[in-house]
Formats: sequence, C-alpha cells, structure tokens
Amino acid sequence: MDLLCTILKCAKEPEDKRKIVKIFPELLEYLKSTEDMFFLMQGTTTLKTFIHFAASQVKEVSTSEQIIEVAKKLLDPKTNEQAGVCLGNLVIQIIHKI
Repeated sequence: MDLLCTILKCAKEPEDKRKIVKIFPELLEYLKSTEDMFFLMQGTTTLKTFIHFAASQVKEVSTSEQIIEVAKKLLDPKTNEQAGVCLGNLVIQIIHKI
C-alpha cells in the first residue's frame, strides 16, 4: 500500500492516476470486511492519500457512500481503536474533496 501511495504521489498525468486508482473499490471492500488492525491502519492512510492526490479519479470508480461506509466502520466502537489513529485525516479529505 505504501508503494501504491508513492507511485500515486509521483503520477503527474490524470491517466496515470486513473490506472492506480482502479484498485480503490477493492481496497474499500477489503477494509469493510477485515478486522486486521495493521491493514486497517495502513488502509486508512492509503484511502486518505488516494483521495488527496486523485479525488476526481476516485469519484469515477466509487461513490461517496462507499467511502463513508468504511469511515463509519472505523468509527464503530467494535473496531480496534488503533485502527482509527489516521482516521481524522481521512475524514478531513472526505469532507474537503469528496
């Protein structure tokens, strides 16, 4: 996931970003279904980076409801609280860009 974020940050052309963002819907689905704390933390950071650097491409492959659904899962008291460490930045990006 770190590698995807780095590649996305370096991508200059919208088409290059679009190729990387194709994985976004699968990432959302996996984050909704996993309980792995490490993956939730890394996934939250990855979602934030994708929205920050490629918001228009993210909107092409997913809906705001799908993204908010993952944020709601991370805010759920049943989810490990360590997974929410990076959630604030994700919520800011959702409000600002989506």
